[in-house]
Amino acid sequence: MKRAVELLRLVGIPQPDRRVNDYPHQFSGGMRQRAMIAMAMALNPALLIADEPTTALDVTVQAQVLRVIRRMQEMFGTAVILITHDLGVIAEVADEVLVMYGGKVMERTDRRTLFYASHHPYTEGLLQSMPAYGGERERLRPIAGQPPSLLSPPPGCPFAPRCIYVMDRCKTMPALDPVDGDPGHLSACWLPHTQADREAVRRRVAHVELARSAGPAGA
Repeated sequence: MKRAVELLRLVGIPQPDRRVNDYPHQFSGGMRQRAMIAMAMALNPALLIADEPTTALDVTVQAQVLRVIRRMQEMFGTAVILITHDLGVIAEVADEVLVMYGGKVMERTDRRTLFYASHHPYTEGLLQSMPAYGGERERLRPIAGQPPSLLSPPPGCPFAPRCIYVMDRCKTMPALDPVDGDPGHLSACWLPHTQADREAVRRRVAHVELARSAGPAGA
């Protein structure tokens, strides 16, 4: 009981000596998440796997839960694998990021490189589907198509059926190779692994897509 009260206090539950006897329905969503974190940390694990820990929480409570995870990580020296679809959460807490699609790793890099110098087309699609600020674009750009069936995945790269850069060789799954020779930035894609060449392809395809969406002149 003493350990339980101590852990509830560490994750920010008010009056933990009293609340420790409460039922789950007497806690808010954010407090239940904190209690779950306390339960996960009870045996001082070397690794904490947090699968969508901020789902269904409002932005304020989400930030509080992320701060609790960070604080517990620092206090106990625990490594954290955070599984999330929220790029805002990744921007807030991640050190290293693995972008996965169809059960395969598409890109692996640090947080800053992911947002400012990504390589894989799937990562590009994820970033373009985020809301933009400052009038960068007027509409979201969703990724066309549907996710693949994991029971009968397509041959080669699982993202190929939805990729705007798709080519014949995408029928074979590429290796996870360094981008610009950086062993800390890996991408599983047949596009050029030199960023300058990759950006040239990105601009060319973006120009074609823009012309296609605009339609014929005068239309």
